[in-house]
Amino acid sequence: MLVLLLGAFSTLLLSPSSPAAAATSSSAGPVTVTLDSMTPRSPDATDLTAPVKFTATITNTGDTDYTDFAVGLERGADLHTQSALDAAIADPPPTTNLASSNDQDQRKPLLAHTSIVVTYVTDASAQKMCLCVESVYPYALVVQAETSPDDGFAEVGRTQILVPALLQKPQPVQVSWVWPLIDRPHRTISDTVFTDDLLKASVSPGGRLYRALQAAELVAAAKIRMTLVVDPELLDSLAVMASKQGYEYHSGSRVVVGTGGPAAQAWLDRLAALGPSEDLALTGYGDPDINAATRAGLSYSTALDPQVQARIAPVTSKFSYNPISLTWPAGGALTSKGLDAAISAGSSAVILSDAALSGQNQAEPRPNALSPLPSASGQALALVTDTSIEKTITAAMTLGASPAMAQQTLISQLAIRAVSQPDASHFVMLTPPRYVDTDPAAAAATVLATVRNTWSTSLSINQALLAVTPVDRGPLQTSAESAADEVNATQLSIALSVQQKVASLREAVSCSAAAALLGGFNTGLLRTQSSAWRVDRAGGAAIATELNNSIDAKLSAVSLVKPAEGTYSLSSDNSPLLVTVQNKLSQDVTVRVAVTAGVGVIGFSSPPLTETISAGDKRTISVPAHVDRLGQFKVTATLTTLDGQQLGPAIQLNLRSTSLGGITKVITIVAAAVLIAALVRRAFKRVRLARAGRAVGRHA
Repeated sequence: MLVLLLGAFSTLLLSPSSPAAAATSSSAGPVTVTLDSMTPRSPDATDLTAPVKFTATITNTGDTDYTDFAVGLERGADLHTQSALDAAIADPPPTTNLASSNDQDQRKPLLAHTSIVVTYVTDASAQKMCLCVESVYPYALVVQAETSPDDGFAEVGRTQILVPALLQKPQPVQVSWVWPLIDRPHRTISDTVFTDDLLKASVSPGGRLYRALQAAELVAAAKIRMTLVVDPELLDSLAVMASKQGYEYHSGSRVVVGTGGPAAQAWLDRLAALGPSEDLALTGYGDPDINAATRAGLSYSTALDPQVQARIAPVTSKFSYNPISLTWPAGGALTSKGLDAAISAGSSAVILSDAALSGQNQAEPRPNALSPLPSASGQALALVTDTSIEKTITAAMTLGASPAMAQQTLISQLAIRAVSQPDASHFVMLTPPRYVDTDPAAAAATVLATVRNTWSTSLSINQALLAVTPVDRGPLQTSAESAADEVNATQLSIALSVQQKVASLREAVSCSAAAALLGGFNTGLLRTQSSAWRVDRAGGAAIATELNNSIDAKLSAVSLVKPAEGTYSLSSDNSPLLVTVQNKLSQDVTVRVAVTAGVGVIGFSSPPLTETISAGDKRTISVPAHVDRLGQFKVTATLTTLDGQQLGPAIQLNLRSTSLGGITKVITIVAAAVLIAALVRRAFKRVRLARAGRAVGRHA
């Protein structure tokens, strides 16, 4: 009863209609207040005398010197619902000074363009913070300053701090974290020649991937199990860098030997050491943009080439088990084709944004982050992220920013579930940005802040998929993402064309020859589909162009040789045509030669001929032809693979036929017969006329 009375009193005291609530939380003053830390982040409301400490950096951004300044804590009306919390985050509510004795005079000047770190200590008692009811409290750390000893204190800056407090232990808020270790591809076709040496810098001390892995190590040391989402293309690249063979990379117009092998091996060893304590989920090779790829007609698969599997096995085998077949589409949305492709590829769980499943997004409190996800190809489960929480995580993990404020907001966004529904457990799915670039200590502190409270706990994705009851979040919103945000469609149309050309050339050579001739194209094509090209459009276009140029060069290396003589003479109706085929490839190629007549040309036919041309060989082939005409005409010779893919340019041949073919003979005979008939008729007429003339003469 005392708690209820205190809660009612505090709510009345802090009502916006109260005169004491005149001060607002949005001050455009010259002093910025940056929260550096709060201890504890979620105070124990049952221990009213335990100290609560705020450390903040006070920065005077103006030109005025202040002779003295004081720091105080004000509080707004407590928040009990998700909608109220969302409103407070968007627009900090009015606050009132809890008690004048809470203002702590610093008794020092605050000079223009200087910063001072201050510590403000209070407790949860009714006379101070007044954590009187289960709630999320909007506080404001307020700075007042005076310009001279004769002037009074006036507010010059403030910042909002959200603080969750629960008097009784509720059912826990269960939190699952995914941690991405993903980078853009740094290779095109060759396994050992890189486009640059930026991966070395990224996995070396201080680099982005070095720090991202360090954050995972700090979390693992704290016995918190996360799911590491790793691109196998990244592991494969690092394994090649660390191999005895080593690697090369393009530096301007030169190709130089890379020296990042030791850094790559050290990074892989550190990742492997996390095997016993963390879970592992692999993306498709190159982290493909599943929506863009399926929209373009490209196939989606999570299968890995045997040589890739062999290279990355020393790392992946260290993880105790890997039951997660997890798909994490860039942008957090899936098309129907994308979902079908993911499930067909064996995915049992898909990480989606709440915008992609919006049926329950306005519920109070938010439903569990696990939802059934049916499709024409089968059933999966959606792990649903919260858009507003994801924004807060990004703020907390932005490199160079002070994360304490965002951490307080983040744990408040989790705690509001327990505040509004303490008798039910809740499940929340959290992810940092895909290409997380953060301070390791700040990132680890953010993760730990979400799971080490009296009202929250860590839950791995493996455990969640088995233990959490799914909540139907509505049908998949296939329009949640625009196609314009995906990997460029033109780039992927080039990739599809390359895929078709590669398939055609593969049919023209033996299996062993295909491995030697086309071995790099499979992984190269997967790299063209990488989600990284959503941002790096130029990089994506460059890799697609290089693959297309490379396959075209191979196709052009097998071609017809234009004859030195411009005209062929055919002396019989079945005279063969002689065409020369050159194979500049290092492998034997089976080709098809076809000769076809030009438009309007009749009396010529030639069946296609299939021949195998040895590596590096130039061979003249006798192509059968049948001619039923006389004179000169044009035909076109074309060289293709067995499935019709053209090899090299077609050539035009001029033919002169001197042979009386069957049709020509018939025409000649008929013409002769007509001529003879005409001559006979003419002769007959002359005879008749002569006889008639003689008869007329006798009668005369």
